[in-house]
Amino acid sequence: MDKKIGTVFISHSSREPDYTVTKSLSGALQELGIDVWWDKERLEGGNFFAVEILEAIIRQRFFIFIVSRHSIQSKWCLRELIRATELEKDVKPLILDHVPNDKSPIEIAGLHWIDISSGIQNSMPAILRALGIGETYPQNVIDDPFSRDGRLMETIAEQLRYGKSFTDSLNLVEMLKTIGIRCSETARAKEIFNNMTSLSLYSLSGGMRKIDYEGVRSFLLSEWVKVK
Repeated sequence: MDKKIGTVFISHSSREPDYTVTKSLSGALQELGIDVWWDKERLEGGNFFAVEILEAIIRQRFFIFIVSRHSIQSKWCLRELIRATELEKDVKPLILDHVPNDKSPIEIAGLHWIDISSGIQNSMPAILRALGIGETYPQNVIDDPFSRDGRLMETIAEQLRYGKSFTDSLNLVEMLKTIGIRCSETARAKEIFNNMTSLSLYSLSGGMRKIDYEGVRSFLLSEWVKVK
C-alpha cells in the first residue's frame, strides 16, 4: 500500500442499520491502515456542530456519505455534507438505500456513487478504488509540513466567513483557534493560530467585545503569506 492514501470521515445516521454498517466499514478501512473518523460516540444533537466533528471534517481528505432513508432526513448528516462540500472535500456517496432523486441531497448530484446494499465486504474493492488505493502523490505534498499547514490555514480562514452562523454561545474564533493549534505541524502555524484571539482583532460595541471575523480571517492569511 502507498505511503499515503488519505484520511476518511464517514457521515452516517446513528439509526440502524446505518450505524452497524458504518462500524463495519470503519473497521475494514482501519485494518488496511487508513485513518478513519466516524461518530461512534453519537455526538450529534442540538443545533450546532460539536467541535470534534468540525475538526474531523477539516482534518480528513475524503468524506464518505452513507446514503439511506435515515441520513437524507437527518439535519445533522446534511449539515456535515454541506460543510464538507463547502470545504471542497472529496465526497464519496455510498448507497445503502436507494432513494428517489428528488429526495437525494443536491450536494451529491452527479457524483460517482457505490452501491453497498449487498454488504460492505462485497463493496470493498469499489470503495478502495474510490479512495485512491494505488494512487500516488508528489513526495513534497506528502512530507512538507508547511504545505499541509498552508492548506489548513486557508481552511480555517474560510470558516470565519460563516461568522455567527454556528452559535452565539460558543465563540467560533476560540473553537477554530483550538482546532488550528491541534492540527498544525509547524511552530509558526501554531503561533499564528494562537494569536488569532488577540485583543486587537476585537472591537468594542456598547461596552461589549465583538469579534471582527473578517479581521481575524485577514490576519491568518496575511501572516501566513509572510511565512512563504
